[in-house]
Amino acid sequence: MKRILMFLIVMTVATTLTAQSTDGGATTILQNVSKKYQAYTTMSINYTFKVEKEKKVLQTMTGTIRIKGAKYAATLGDQELFCDGKTIWNYQKESQEVSVFEVDPNDPDNILNPAKLLSGWSKIYSAKFIREEAQQNKTLQIIDLKPLKQADIYKVRVLIDKNKKELYAISTYEVDNTISTYYIDKFTANAAIDDKQFTFDTSAHPEVDIYDMR
Repeated sequence: MKRILMFLIVMTVATTLTAQSTDGGATTILQNVSKKYQAYTTMSINYTFKVEKEKKVLQTMTGTIRIKGAKYAATLGDQELFCDGKTIWNYQKESQEVSVFEVDPNDPDNILNPAKLLSGWSKIYSAKFIREEAQQNKTLQIIDLKPLKQADIYKVRVLIDKNKKELYAISTYEVDNTISTYYIDKFTANAAIDDKQFTFDTSAHPEVDIYDMR
């Protein structure tokens, strides 16, 4: 669940950031991306998640995320996460367990409430434009976000498709030299998404053990 939430958080931080300090036009680039993303009513993303350490690939998985306002549904490997804006279901397929949490709208530090977390995160990063480079027949703009205070993740690198003004990839750099990268394979905006997709259907999974933490 931490990896899914991390992608939700860093993706949205990258497109809603008001940086404390900037360099090289990073703020303008991010604001242009933000303006485009915030105009969407829904977003559907297919992504590849890769973990590397000391130039060795430790893990590769694929996942999906669907976002509609404060509602979201995400998958990564055998894990699924659902949120209808009020309740969060964390479904572990392998263990056949579901943990149920309540979204606390008054708790900005609740890690299970990305929308609230974002309002805090957007105030603690500095942004710096690094360079442009060509990849996959695209011109990518590279921006580094660095926390103003010491943290386990010391840098978030954002790669933006210059022509489309869309995110291409996001990497988090940890102090133990672990690099986690989320590559956006497919992005669809404004598709119709039924609200039922943001809740866990217990009737369709009668075999699961439910742990209600509310």
